Amino acid sequence: MKEISKIEQIFDYLSPPVLSAVLNIPESELCSLQEIRLRLGRKLTVTAKSKEYFLSSCGTLMLSAQNAVDVTSQDIRFTYQRALKNSVHSFGREITAGYVTISGGSRIGFCGSAVLDPNNSFCVGNVKDISCINIRISREIIGCADELFESMFSSAHNLLIAGPPSSGKTTLLRDLTRRLGDIYTVSLIDERNEIASVFAAEPQNDIGAKTDVFTSYNRFEGIMTAVRVMSPVYLICDEIGSRDDFKALEYAVNSGVKLVATCHSASIKDVCKKPVIRKLIKLGAFDSIVQLGTGRNCGRIIDKTNLSKRPEAVALC
Repeated sequence: MKEISKIEQIFDYLSPPVLSAVLNIPESELCSLQEIRLRLGRKLTVTAKSKEYFLSSCGTLMLSAQNAVDVTSQDIRFTYQRALKNSVHSFGREITAGYVTISGGSRIGFCGSAVLDPNNSFCVGNVKDISCINIRISREIIGCADELFESMFSSAHNLLIAGPPSSGKTTLLRDLTRRLGDIYTVSLIDERNEIASVFAAEPQNDIGAKTDVFTSYNRFEGIMTAVRVMSPVYLICDEIGSRDDFKALEYAVNSGVKLVATCHSASIKDVCKKPVIRKLIKLGAFDSIVQLGTGRNCGRIIDKTNLSKRPEAVALC
């Protein structure tokens, strides 16, 4: 099974005690594993089906911390050193960003004590004393965007996907990138390498045959460069909302590029409360907005607005 294959790719990054506990998880539950969390001096937890559980040495997922595996400094050090290939100095950018993408597309995130850049007190120059690690298992849900694609992209379309955290925005955007990228020239601005999951310059996820990936660019530079040098039909980016995003996306729209993007929002009504999104809507950057739900509705479209057919919705913004 592909889900098991993705999980097997992280085994080399788990210390023996942690690996032993994970291997004891029943296969039916192992397939649904999303995260493995190591917190120094506390208990081992895993996330499955969007719920976090404590994990026992015999592979039992529990709501209580009693009898769960203890996380030691050796466990933290093992995973951190494996992620950085025992060469901390070669991963300066990844350390300050707080994560490393590994083969297969999974991501090892970590945090600890920040050391600020002496030349810029707003920027992290290094991270020491790593205390928490989160291994996020890469998931592709091939086909999850099929219905959305068929209903909205029979002709060129600008789409904004809204939803709260953990609503499935990135998963849907990844599969939509795959569909669009098999037909059009697409520039994917993958600031945190969550969509393509590039490893050794090669996308680990299927993002379409005609998709050019801008990995770890900040959105402003990525968007401006893409429009200037890659001539995309579609520009795709995740979690827009900053002032710099507006400047770059305004440039893209005025250059005739179609947009597909996501933003954090609890409802379509809330979308218009975001100054940058409101300005983009008034600019005509989006034809439609779809809202994703959470919980049982995770990944499902619970509301949609066609802005081209509802001028009053644009006026409200």
